[in-house]
Amino acid sequence: MQKICVIKTSVASEAQANSLAVGLVEASIAACVQVSGPGLSVYRWQGKVDQAQEFYLNIKTRPEMRDAVVSWLTGHHPYETPEIIWVVCDATDEYADWLAGAL
Repeated sequence: MQKICVIKTSVASEAQANSLAVGLVEASIAACVQVSGPGLSVYRWQGKVDQAQEFYLNIKTRPEMRDAVVSWLTGHHPYETPEIIWVVCDATDEYADWLAGAL
C-alpha cells in the first residue's frame, strides 16, 4: 500500500466547483477532483447560524503535493475563509501509481 492525500473543500455553485476542479488538474497538482452536491451546509458565520447550498470537491494528489494544492486553492477559492482540510490515506498500489503518473 502507498499513501495519497485527499483534500476537501466546498463552494457555492457547480460552476465554481468545476472551475476549481479543472484548474487543479490543468495545473498538474491534482490527479483527480470529484465534484458532488448540491448539499446543505449549516454553519456559524460572523456570530450567527447560517446555511447554504454547496458543492463539494474531493481533490486527490500525492502527499508531497499537498502544500502546492493548498496554496493554489487559497489563491483561487471564492470564499473569504474557505474550508481546506486533508487526510493522508492508504491506497492500492495500482491507484497510487496511476495518481503519481497523472501528475
